[in-house]
Amino acid sequence: MALIDGSALYQSRESSLRSRRDSMALVQQALADNPEDALAHATCGLYFYGERHHRNKEKVQEYSDASAKFLSSNDSQAKHYSNALAAASIGNPMGMVYHLEQQLLADPTDIIALKLCQSELFWLGEMQWSASLSALVAPHWNPQSTYYSDYLAIRAFDLEETGHLTLAEKLGRECVEINPSDVWGTHAVTHVMYMQGRGQDGAQWLDNLHAGGHWDGLSQMVLHLWWHRALFHLINAEPDAALAVYDDYLRNFEIDMVAALPDLYLDLQNASSLLLRLELIGVDVGDRWRALASVCKERIHDLSNAFSCAHYAAVLAADERFDQADELIDSMRQAQSFCAGCYVNAAIPAASAAVAHRKKDYKKVIDLLMPARHQLVQMGGSHAQREVFLLILADSLFKCGEQGMLTMLAADLEETGFNDIMAKRILNKLG
Repeated sequence: MALIDGSALYQSRESSLRSRRDSMALVQQALADNPEDALAHATCGLYFYGERHHRNKEKVQEYSDASAKFLSSNDSQAKHYSNALAAASIGNPMGMVYHLEQQLLADPTDIIALKLCQSELFWLGEMQWSASLSALVAPHWNPQSTYYSDYLAIRAFDLEETGHLTLAEKLGRECVEINPSDVWGTHAVTHVMYMQGRGQDGAQWLDNLHAGGHWDGLSQMVLHLWWHRALFHLINAEPDAALAVYDDYLRNFEIDMVAALPDLYLDLQNASSLLLRLELIGVDVGDRWRALASVCKERIHDLSNAFSCAHYAAVLAADERFDQADELIDSMRQAQSFCAGCYVNAAIPAASAAVAHRKKDYKKVIDLLMPARHQLVQMGGSHAQREVFLLILADSLFKCGEQGMLTMLAADLEETGFNDIMAKRILNKLG
């Protein structure tokens, strides 16, 4: 699909692909230019859906209805996107991916469809499925293709999450050489370095790109890269610097995108995960949990993202809002959706374990997470993101003197691909 045609819609879709901040404004301009554009309605609805917030449910449905209303029988691209949004609007992400797959069959170079598939499959813990899709369309991409670097970024992250670290780094670096502002390619290489415990390499990789001004004007993905920078600080035994990243970037309300979206799900994941890691190595994080909990309490009944729910529970428990944490977990138990298994098999055990750990009920943490540890992938997120719950488990195993299970957990981490320097250093027990 040729994205470049000068229209506000296609500018918006490129902006979204490139993690720029003006994608929503551009699609709204597209709708003002042509209120009966089915693809524009579908695109706008998918943007709102992608924010993973229950307040957007009605908007998603409205744009879905409008897209269906204005759909032309001979516009197959708009039909596939409209059908994808319709599936998303009823909480059927697998159906959403299915309809986007139909678009990829019709046009294997539709980079937006491929990106949306990866984003959705990521939160379903289905990265092998995502890798299969990016492999399927690979013959249709070459260095002369428009958006080739964007394809490389998608493929690199698929490869990293499915254990092909060397090739993932190669393709990610190739992407960034073409476009140094490609944060998704940057992100893929960052993940490889984290998995391999390459703290100094990772720090230099991110610092050089930031210093070059390549992140200027980009979206919240930049804040996620700062979270990764903080993790490299932890690997490099620099906890004070990691905490400074929290204050200077992750929850700095003088940064306009933090102030504009103080409860964006990814930002809350970043912040809570970093504070948990810091506490595990004995850092006093002060009253930072309180401010975070005041935001997370508004998401108690928001089941738009299973992985986020587990983090919200951890935040509420950290601020000793145990009743609210319990209310959130009860809400998760009521999940009646196509993704109910994400909650039952993964997010509820993770959330409950985070609460139990805060209460110092380490035996309960073990009882919850040891049986569920191989299912945690079902709540989505990356290996690096889910690791925080395994660190909680490792801490509990150590405190209960369960050396045999610690050895088992260490083997699990190694099999996943971690050279887990951070776990070894934080917990001083895995090797």
